[in-house]
Amino acid sequence: MAAGGFVTRAFDSMLKECSGKKYQDLQKAIKNYTEIAKEASQKKQEAPSEVNQVAPSAEPASTNEIEDGTATRTDADQSQKAKSGNITVVLANAGQTLDGADAELVLNPLRLAFETKNLKIIDPALDCLHKLIAYDHLEGDPGLDSGKNVPLFTDILHMVCGCIDNSSPDSTILQVLKVLLTAVASTKFRVHGEPLLGVIRVCYNIALNSKSPINQATSKAMLTQMISIIFRRMETNPVETSGDALSQAKDASPASLEELQHLAGGADIKGLEAVLDKAVHTEDGKQIIRGIDLESMGIVQRDALLVFRTLCKMGMKEDNDEVTTKTRILSLELLQGLLEGVSHSFTKNFHFIDSVKAYLSYALLRASVSQSPVIFQYATGIFLVLLLRFRESLKGEIGIFFPLIVLRPLDSLEFPINQKLSVLRMLEKVCKDPQMLVDIFVNYDCDLEAPNLFERMVTALSKIAQGTQNTDPNAVAVSQTASIKGSSLQALVSVLKSLVEWEQSHKEFKLNNNQQEGSSVEDSFEVKSREDVTSNFEKAKAHKSTLEAAIAEFNRKPTKGLEYLISNKLVENKPTSVAQFLKNTPNLDKAVIGDYLGQHEEFPLAVMHAYVDSMKFSGMKFDVAIREFLKGFRLPGEAQKIDRIMEKFAERYCADNPSLFKNADTAYVLAYAVIMLNTDAHNPMVWPKMSKSDFVRINARDDADECAPRELLEEIYDSIVKEEIKMKDDTIFIGKNSRQKPEGEEGRLVSILNLALPRRKLSEDAKSESEAIIKKTQAIFRN
Repeated sequence: MAAGGFVTRAFDSMLKECSGKKYQDLQKAIKNYTEIAKEASQKKQEAPSEVNQVAPSAEPASTNEIEDGTATRTDADQSQKAKSGNITVVLANAGQTLDGADAELVLNPLRLAFETKNLKIIDPALDCLHKLIAYDHLEGDPGLDSGKNVPLFTDILHMVCGCIDNSSPDSTILQVLKVLLTAVASTKFRVHGEPLLGVIRVCYNIALNSKSPINQATSKAMLTQMISIIFRRMETNPVETSGDALSQAKDASPASLEELQHLAGGADIKGLEAVLDKAVHTEDGKQIIRGIDLESMGIVQRDALLVFRTLCKMGMKEDNDEVTTKTRILSLELLQGLLEGVSHSFTKNFHFIDSVKAYLSYALLRASVSQSPVIFQYATGIFLVLLLRFRESLKGEIGIFFPLIVLRPLDSLEFPINQKLSVLRMLEKVCKDPQMLVDIFVNYDCDLEAPNLFERMVTALSKIAQGTQNTDPNAVAVSQTASIKGSSLQALVSVLKSLVEWEQSHKEFKLNNNQQEGSSVEDSFEVKSREDVTSNFEKAKAHKSTLEAAIAEFNRKPTKGLEYLISNKLVENKPTSVAQFLKNTPNLDKAVIGDYLGQHEEFPLAVMHAYVDSMKFSGMKFDVAIREFLKGFRLPGEAQKIDRIMEKFAERYCADNPSLFKNADTAYVLAYAVIMLNTDAHNPMVWPKMSKSDFVRINARDDADECAPRELLEEIYDSIVKEEIKMKDDTIFIGKNSRQKPEGEEGRLVSILNLALPRRKLSEDAKSESEAIIKKTQAIFRN
């Protein structure tokens, strides 16, 4: 009998429920199997000597042994088969597989059984299928194009997933879970792609919607086990990629580094959600520019990344109802468990999976601004795992989420106390890890293009620890406030202990190396190298502190700020050097830069000329060139200053595009007209609006040869009306001694995140504020 006595017993149980003419197709399929199995048994008895060399009986040591999965496997068991016409019937030893017609012969009755929707028939069918997979009788690749037995196995797996709903009995649901876990864990019944995701969805549905707590817990445990199995397979088959691909994924462009600096320092973060959406949709469409294309991956790697992406998608859902909230919580819980459980090698290879990083960033972003304490707690848990295990690969992402998840709750007076406590519990672990603290300090506080995360964390903890007692008469509130202050103080103590511990270990390392007898030149060089590295970091931090002081001074009074820079030899006393500083230094106030460039004194005027001459506009459309030109500063308010700047721009544009305008005066008039049009089109106080014909008319000249072409003017008009040139500063930078109040609070990260100037907000504003954070932060991932 094929695959042993459990198949016959299952079919017998199913036949008992097929009374009369009921389920005739199922009856025929079972009878067909029985007849062929009987014929095979008879042929085996006619040639006992040949068969008995392999198996003394048609069944293994006993049917019970098969059902218990304890039958002994031998090479002969796996290879010897008895022939019956065109059907190959496999002897009933665990490990032997059903191929081709054999698989169809056994699975066809099971497929018909699932179609009946009769639980008394489905239960034995599920039990039979479970044993067939568990004892390695089925070998195939459901979900894999050109795989083995794909249509047959995919169909049967789909029927298993669809044979239950929320009203199904607990016993049937447990049987389905057992079959699905066995299928995912099997090394022969290999589930891939969409069928694999279908299995995950079924387990999700049971974990979230089953009325039985046992089934919910079982499904969640099996989900965890399935995900672990999928990622263990990926880790044993690591993705191979070229060094170029790795370096491309690891290196951030200067623009993105500047954006990261703006975020951490209090910059506008408008547009993050849209950019992450674009990254997600691009990955879905398999138009991946960076990272590794899913189609170029191995099968197990693709399966793992599809599952990871699915978990992230589930964690992004809007929490509008109870079911969606439960889905998000389960997804974030699974994500945290997955990131905690993956091997060390996976954390090292994580940097090139750009698409996965986009999904994880989006899910974490959504969780970090959620009003649900449970979801926010998982955000802190996931972020802690990233800090502990993935910080080498996710420097940029950590630079974004540290202010959002850690500094925002600590700095805000209005942030819920329970969420503050979640952050402090996370920081307790961070502050007890000496190497992590040093890594944060070295990679952020000593990096010119990164935020001072360590300094800001310690400052925030110090403020909380020294804060005044809560005047709320509520005893619970007083107790919670005391708990927050105590936790903050404990975190500061842990920081000090960790730094002392790290310094002691550093000294011990040097001492041990110095005391080694016959130490080699290489050992001495290594000790000297470590000392040099420490010294270099100290110099880098000192340089950064000096530069930050200079930037703060420049933002208050540019002339004194430049004097400070020149006296500290941060820039040379040359217009070109100052121009490059203004052009390339993050955190400078763009409005102040514009005001300085518009001054008429000799040195600022020379700086402005050097600034404009350093730009290249060759081949750019006129309106695109103006947009590019105004990215680095904001036009001042005085007409004379604007006149000087735009006149120099026109000169530079004509030099790079000599054939477009007859002379620079035409470009200058047009540049001024574009600024006027931008204000007219996008300022709600201006009415009536300038029409296209009006714009063409104001650019008309007596000499037709000196006019810009009408087609160009109409194209520029359409572009400016469609997309505004931002004329106001969209960032704000607040120094240690600054009392500047943020303008336009919706567009300011400093007010939205309450990083430096906490403001009182109404509870009904909380959701809209969270949405603003999401939309603003997404722009940081543009590159």
